[in-house]
Amino acid sequence: MEIIRQSNYYLSTIYSLMRFKKSIISIISFGSFFSLSTFSPLSESAFAVKINCESPVHRGRHKDCVDKDGRPKRKELIDPDTGLSVVEMESDILWNRIPRRNRVPYGQIVKATSGFDGTTEYVVYDRNYTFRYPYESTVFTKWSSDYVRGIWTLKAGCGLIACTAGYETDGGDLPSPLEVKFAGKTYSLYGDDGKFMLPNSFVNDIKNAKTYDGLSIRVKRTVVPIGEKTVEKLSLLYKKSIKKWEIPKIAINIKNIKKNPSIKEIAGSSLPSVVTIRAGSGQGTGFFITDDGTLLTNRHVVSGASNKEILIDTVSGRQYKGKVSYISREDDFAIIDVKGTDLPKALPICYSNYPMAGEDVVALGSPLGLSNTVTRGIVSALRRSGSDFDSIVMSGSSLIQTDAAINPGNSGGPLLNENGEVIGVNTFGKTSSEGLNFAVSIVDIMQQLKVRRPGGLDSLEMKLNSCGNKFN
Repeated sequence: MEIIRQSNYYLSTIYSLMRFKKSIISIISFGSFFSLSTFSPLSESAFAVKINCESPVHRGRHKDCVDKDGRPKRKELIDPDTGLSVVEMESDILWNRIPRRNRVPYGQIVKATSGFDGTTEYVVYDRNYTFRYPYESTVFTKWSSDYVRGIWTLKAGCGLIACTAGYETDGGDLPSPLEVKFAGKTYSLYGDDGKFMLPNSFVNDIKNAKTYDGLSIRVKRTVVPIGEKTVEKLSLLYKKSIKKWEIPKIAINIKNIKKNPSIKEIAGSSLPSVVTIRAGSGQGTGFFITDDGTLLTNRHVVSGASNKEILIDTVSGRQYKGKVSYISREDDFAIIDVKGTDLPKALPICYSNYPMAGEDVVALGSPLGLSNTVTRGIVSALRRSGSDFDSIVMSGSSLIQTDAAINPGNSGGPLLNENGEVIGVNTFGKTSSEGLNFAVSIVDIMQQLKVRRPGGLDSLEMKLNSCGNKFN
């Protein structure tokens, strides 16, 4: 009986608790109805929590802060300089070393500013892959109006449908030469550290594209497509961000030179006029072509720093500052105006005489940051650019092929003849080859700048040589 009595007690208690719970739920429901019907505007605003997607807590994690693919949503702004809708972010990130899903926004125009030196560039990032069982090849690229840069990975051991369990077998910086194809044209680009300058003809094709499919790159026999959204954004970027430069007025002077000087004499007289250029994240070489501070270099040396002050280091240890005054997208050169006192003198220019195969040449520059480097060789050939060199200069331009060593950092430096006169601007070396280096002819550059030959009609009376200079 005692057991039955206790059981009834427990059942009664449980029943009471259930009735109490039901009453509480009714009160809450009535209160909820009352608040929603009477104070709904107040309740929505009073209890709403604003999510800060830039905070470490929510960035890339909260549902309101990521898109459908799980990447962070980034606020687009109207850029006052170009009128483009851009996403702002810092450029000083190792995106091309440790690619992460949430590191950069893909398929958007990004205004990337360096917190280190303040240089700004407009870029579009892309991530795409090709899957062929059991391999997956993925390419991460960064595109600007001047260059493409990227890395790639190759995974093996993938499943029949996806590569969730694959393992990396190869990868790194995009290898040189890099084949890029668009609108039925294939370009072989030469570069270093996964960075390749884009030819002007390619940029124009993207800018004027009617459809945005068909852009692809080949990496070790594997063709990887680039996203249509990326191409669409690049087309818009190229239309609005590429500046049109006015040709500056430049006058070169007749120089007194020594006939057939030694290599030591050429180096001693020329190196003071050759400088190391530090522009943005890169560096290269340049040289003075006028006595009042006009400096000549390659376009890609000043890429991303055309609107900033550029540091100029001389062989004497003096440092100057300069600013870009002209960029040629056709023949890959740039003009920098340097201000200061006691500026280095200009090198003698061989204005209208192309070199011949077999002539001795000397290349000056700062390869790999090693300033005041001198290498020598011969002119291997004088070539007219065509389809093979579309990625370097416009069709019909003159390229001087030489076996004088040209390495990264030599770009923009002078190629001199046996008298120490400038015959070309060192531009690139063909990767994975020896003795295949190229310089853009100084004659073509002077003609594009509309520089008149020094001496004019008085050249014969002044006894000038074929380059327009005078022997001592």
